[in-house]
Amino acid sequence: MVRFISLICLLSLNIARADFLGLGGESTLKSQIPTLVGELKGLEVKVDPAYEDSFNEGVRKIENRVEQEKLFCTGEAVDSEGNTLTKEKKQLCIRDLKKHYILAMDTIYELKKKYLGLIHERQIKRMDEVQEKLKADIEKNF
Repeated sequence: MVRFISLICLLSLNIARADFLGLGGESTLKSQIPTLVGELKGLEVKVDPAYEDSFNEGVRKIENRVEQEKLFCTGEAVDSEGNTLTKEKKQLCIRDLKKHYILAMDTIYELKKKYLGLIHERQIKRMDEVQEKLKADIEKNF
């Protein structure tokens, strides 16, 4: 029991020391990428020029936000309060950005795949209709 309490105290002190030294997992920038990805996921996938426009606009927003956050994480830009990151927080910020960027790219891929599947189904349906019409014309003319 004493070992368990000692272990908890030791872990608590390490966490407190990491926060005191600025090594905690929090950066001063709250990423907007998950919100933008959520908006993109919220679009109804359909074969429509309006969907394509909305999708492309969402992708542009994500790419622009990734670039902005990348500048902040590398220390080339400041947050809304004028703060920059310490070297340790820059590394954490880059890791978080990478994680969000991969999530965004996976989402974009899945939505594109679904959209292309709908287009493909539509094209096959049209091709089947043309084939049936050709068969009917051949039967009628011969």
